Amino acid sequence: MKFITTVLFVASLLCSIQSFGQVGINTTSPASTLDITASNEALPSNTDGILIPRVQAFPVVDPTADQDGILVFLNTTDGSDNRGFYYWDHSQTRWVGFADEWRDGINASGDDLIFASQASTTGTQIVITDDGRIGFGTEDPIERFEFRGPGDNDFQITSANTNPPNVIVYNTGGTLDSPTALASNGEVGSFIAKTHDGNDIQEIGGFRFYMDGMASPGNTPSRFVINTTPQGTTTQRERIIVRSTGNTGLSEANPTATLHIRPGTTAAQSAPIKLSQGTIMTTPEAGALEYNGTNLYFTDNTDTRDEVVLGSRSSSITISTTVALRSTFDSANITVAGARVGMACNCAPQTLPPAGLMWSCVITAANTAKVRLANITNANITTGSLVFTVKAIK
Repeated sequence: MKFITTVLFVASLLCSIQSFGQVGINTTSPASTLDITASNEALPSNTDGILIPRVQAFPVVDPTADQDGILVFLNTTDGSDNRGFYYWDHSQTRWVGFADEWRDGINASGDDLIFASQASTTGTQIVITDDGRIGFGTEDPIERFEFRGPGDNDFQITSANTNPPNVIVYNTGGTLDSPTALASNGEVGSFIAKTHDGNDIQEIGGFRFYMDGMASPGNTPSRFVINTTPQGTTTQRERIIVRSTGNTGLSEANPTATLHIRPGTTAAQSAPIKLSQGTIMTTPEAGALEYNGTNLYFTDNTDTRDEVVLGSRSSSITISTTVALRSTFDSANITVAGARVGMACNCAPQTLPPAGLMWSCVITAANTAKVRLANITNANITTGSLVFTVKAIK
């Protein structure tokens, strides 16, 4: 009789499972197809849980579509497959690990890391070392973030928002948890360029941001610098410097004007400013300086373009002579650098000349001028040591 009662109970249970399609273990009210409840949620037993079939190797014969999704636990490393949970993905016809994309590894320097296995199979290394360095295209990143590759390594930030994408560099004194002001003239951040010189990797320039003095509450003066490296050296130099005042220096570290340019030298191609030959604008613009290859022009605030008058001052010449009544006297040749025939000539005595003595000058040849004295009186005039300065005007 007891046997019959047991059989009837099991049959009733099976009918219940088939009827409702839900199975409960440790619960009489399953909330899903299979609902397993711990023996005690607050203090679970060490046997609460599900044991997935444990294997030391995957089956020699692959599962079929009927086993798509079947789950096993690989309890030892098998070739390149690490210990862990795997499921059969019939669409890929392979066993896929739950953590299959990121796997443990060690790089050539002996650093522990995890790497993206799928990227690795295509020849691109993507790794995160245990000390927090991230490498794309390298398993041994030198910097905190490193992108390395033989081809296109562009870095793009894309946004479709009124708040555009930004690249932000932030540096602070103290610590990240307790920041303070940087030291006076401290560097905030840089964008640096490097290359190889045949022997070693060299830093050749960059864009650098500094404090321009000392920061304080409500006061953050900054300085911006562009560096390049001159020929024949590996030492960078500051080329463009923008101070907190707005003054900009071209190879001048401490510009004292809105634009402060380094001085020229005797070397070729070292002039502070050089204008290339161009075409004069059809309509003059106030403040414009133009050079057409022959003449230099400046337009004032009335929009009137004027040719800039260029001059070259000679060394002084002393004339000591007597000019006869109603006659003229021509001086010896005077060297006036840059003078050319056809240019106007201006001359002036450095002391008051005798009454009745007139003077003028003329460009007689390249770099050469003469002073002419004229006596308009009815008596001879003795000049004494009369010093003239001559200027050629274009």
